[in-house]
Amino acid sequence: MKYLSATEIARQINAGQLTSTAITEHYLNRIENYNPKLNAFVDLYPDTARLAAKQRDQQKDDQPGPLHGVPISVKECYQVKDTRTTLNYPPLRNLVADSTSLLVQRLLDAGAVLLGKTNVPTLLADAQTFGPIYPRANNPYDLSRTPGGSTGGGAAALAADLCALELGSDIGGSIRNPAHHCGLFGLKPTENGHHLDGHIPPLPDLDLGLSVMNCTGPLARTAEDLALAHKVLFAPDWQQRLYLPIAREQNLSPDLSGYRFGFLTSIIGVQPGKAASKAMKDTRAKLEAAGAEVTDFRLDDQLVRESLTLWIELFGYAMGQTLKMPYRRLLYWQYRKLLKSSACLPSAHALKALKTGLTLNFKSFSRALKRRQELVTEAMRQQQSVDIVVSPTTLGPAFPHNSARHTIEMDGQNIPYVDYCFPFVNFFSLTGQPVVTVPTGTAKTGLPIGLCFSAAHHQDQTLLHLAKLLEDQGFAFHAPNFGND
Repeated sequence: MKYLSATEIARQINAGQLTSTAITEHYLNRIENYNPKLNAFVDLYPDTARLAAKQRDQQKDDQPGPLHGVPISVKECYQVKDTRTTLNYPPLRNLVADSTSLLVQRLLDAGAVLLGKTNVPTLLADAQTFGPIYPRANNPYDLSRTPGGSTGGGAAALAADLCALELGSDIGGSIRNPAHHCGLFGLKPTENGHHLDGHIPPLPDLDLGLSVMNCTGPLARTAEDLALAHKVLFAPDWQQRLYLPIAREQNLSPDLSGYRFGFLTSIIGVQPGKAASKAMKDTRAKLEAAGAEVTDFRLDDQLVRESLTLWIELFGYAMGQTLKMPYRRLLYWQYRKLLKSSACLPSAHALKALKTGLTLNFKSFSRALKRRQELVTEAMRQQQSVDIVVSPTTLGPAFPHNSARHTIEMDGQNIPYVDYCFPFVNFFSLTGQPVVTVPTGTAKTGLPIGLCFSAAHHQDQTLLHLAKLLEDQGFAFHAPNFGND
């Protein structure tokens, strides 16, 4: 039963070849054996999972849900009634949800069995997964390295076959980076986060209605599973006006020759290291061999610089609305050193942007939204010549655990932490475009490398279709050696 896809699990259960009870026990056993080394799960529900699996097996239904009997995990930041949602943040240590996230409920209504919640960094605000409440999450390809963040625990669980699907979220690479570090498929949809998703932040007791740049989306081991999860999660909610359909033309070409790819290999002077550059080069060669139109692509430096700076300001607003002033000051000083070390952005501009965001001044926020729209318009103008932009995720593979956020060694150079982790992903967070992360193979070290494929707004179905075409060409998940004993 190892490494069955969610789609295959549902098919076998429906065909009577497998029971939900058996596959749930398979995952619970693997969690018991391997989670102590990974710290992927931080909250387990074995009794309720077994009961749910038994109920799925006893259920007589001519039209079972698309995830009938499939064991899944969800990121710790999603509310599940009567369970903790701490964000690995001590002031929320005792926060227990009184309701269940709309998105989690949709997965359950589709027949999924919830195994538990997965590890996150403090306030979801890091490219690693560690904090004061939960033990550090480790990468199953190399336990000395991070699985990424902030959906790091979920990515580690999926890659180690401790679950069949993960529900994650992304405001600055939090789906894309972990998918890349753990060899998975991950989708950051067209910006879709909403305070009614049951995602924290914003905190439920503050009655806040702002969600900016946040995206909710799935991680999976196959492109088919990614599309299945997306379909379940984001059906229209007409009453709340969520996930409404937009009649945008999709490019569902039968093969890769129907796409124009632009390769973005540098962003304001920042370039990936040898491992990611090789993945870009090899991917380009495969696309060209498949008949696709492939060109070099670049973004204007001023556009990128302003976009990344504005991302910092909007991130400040998104985080600041949840935190009391002393914690906002602490957050500023925590990130001050990191921003000052960056070679990407003038530190004075970056620090001013963060400070402005954390003040929660409405007029400044309104101006930021107006400027964002202007930048998005220009970004889309610059991307008109291609259908898909291909870019690195981070500058290299998963890096060694780095709780102090020191520079990261890459090809004999020391790269500032924020420059290694964020420039390529944060640009597309600011624009709100959909991005799918696709595994491209492994580096010489055996660590996975995933690349990002971004499209125009609301072309999510194009990207899901493209992911399947790429998987058919060999861009697929390859299991780590961990957990194969």
